[in-house]
Amino acid sequence: MYDFGYILKEERKKRGLTQKQLGDRLNVTEATVSKYESNTATPPFETMRAIAAIFNVSLDFLYGNEPAGALPLYGLSKEQTEILRDLAALFQLQNGSLGKKAEMEQYQMLGRITACFFEEKK
Repeated sequence: MYDFGYILKEERKKRGLTQKQLGDRLNVTEATVSKYESNTATPPFETMRAIAAIFNVSLDFLYGNEPAGALPLYGLSKEQTEILRDLAALFQLQNGSLGKKAEMEQYQMLGRITACFFEEKK
């Protein structure tokens, strides 16, 4: 069952924010955030977009539309997204028949991941 208030509260708590702090970021009162979390008020679309940006999640996630087990890619660079997709394909290959080619691809993937983590921000 979809419960926006629960999702909002959990995401807020994960980030160590109070209702007042979140309200300040959204330009709404603490009481308004409380109403959102108790499902007695629904945020307008622009506020939903702001919530998604603050929590670095998709609107689909906030609306409860992301499929179970889906890996959220929101906020990732194109390169990071490609690495995750390639990594999933590599795991599928490994779970099938593992050969020399897969071993080499594993080393290449580790190199890409390492380079991505240590790449300087521009």
